[in-house]
Amino acid sequence: MNRVSVRVLVATVAGALILSACGGGEVPPSAFPGLAVEGESAYLASNLHVYKFDALSGAEAWRFPATQDNANPHGPFSGVPLKFGDVIVIGGSTGSNGAYDRHLYAISDETGQEVWRFDPGEDGKEFVDSAVTDGKIIYAPNGNGSLYAIDPAQKENNQPKLIWKFSTGNRLWSKPLYADGKLYQGAFDHKLYAIDATSGKELWRFENATAPIAVQPALKDGVLYFGAFDSAFYAVNAADGKLKWKTPVDGWVWSNATMNDDSIFFGDVRGKLYALDLATGQRKWYYETHDSIKAQPVLDNNTLYVVSMDTNVYAFDLAGIKADASGKVDYAATKWRNDTLTRRLLSKPSLVEGMLLVPLFDSEIKAWALDANTGARKLQFPLPPPATATPGQ
Repeated sequence: MNRVSVRVLVATVAGALILSACGGGEVPPSAFPGLAVEGESAYLASNLHVYKFDALSGAEAWRFPATQDNANPHGPFSGVPLKFGDVIVIGGSTGSNGAYDRHLYAISDETGQEVWRFDPGEDGKEFVDSAVTDGKIIYAPNGNGSLYAIDPAQKENNQPKLIWKFSTGNRLWSKPLYADGKLYQGAFDHKLYAIDATSGKELWRFENATAPIAVQPALKDGVLYFGAFDSAFYAVNAADGKLKWKTPVDGWVWSNATMNDDSIFFGDVRGKLYALDLATGQRKWYYETHDSIKAQPVLDNNTLYVVSMDTNVYAFDLAGIKADASGKVDYAATKWRNDTLTRRLLSKPSLVEGMLLVPLFDSEIKAWALDANTGARKLQFPLPPPATATPGQ
């Protein structure tokens, strides 16, 4: 393909490719940013720092670490920060020099100081997609192919106690889905695993995919939905892992899916956005952006928000979607499109108080808040420095 290839995406997350330098002396990013919003507080993992800031004003509350210690460097950080009680949990990923920060960190929500860290050991590698929780146990997938269940309420060797470890045949670059006491974990060994969350025992495995699964499955009415790097999208029964349907698409799927009552939406690395019928997998329509879609789409009522590596943010009015005979939707289908951010967009945005908060991959500006109705820029993070008065004024 003549667009940024999957090889570039994989190399980016592995830290093997330096795409562009950030200003201010910050090293080029080598991990995907991740954004979480709770109330008016935004938590952003971006390159060498984790930030807490006010989503409505852009005012920074803290950053972790406050400064980088060259003798004991942190990060880069990757994945969506997990709010767990009074701490924020985030994983270290792969540095631009190929070295791993293999720790899972807990950061005080109040102060931004480190509370604890978990070290998976000498075989530990990158934490790409952070972690999930059942409210008590934290489940963290690692690039060494293992899913770790840890209990922060118990300590062992001055870190959260390891409850169990589940090992697969290759890397884990997506967090599992937790539901009803079970975990559903995709792996680079081409399998999707169902795991008992209490014991860590395997319940079943889905082996029909022929390439890595690097997404978190979606679950609705007892059916799991996910794509894979074999250019296919799957629906699998959650009870036993049996295939319900499989739909071929045009590119590798590295985008988590979003659903409404009857459709599921996701992107592929060729830049296509798809809508499939939930019951049958039949393609309803597709839209072509100009580069890979890695980020999960965001749905709000009948508006679907999509970001692409082509640097654009798209909003679609689903009620007005019309496709041609081939299923293709043209540019006129967009409710609005913002092409002013000029940076690659690989991470899921978040909606807050009528704004769409969009993380940027490689910029001194870490996120833009857009008007959710019009797409107009409203706020940047970090905030711009105050204007300096001209001498004599």
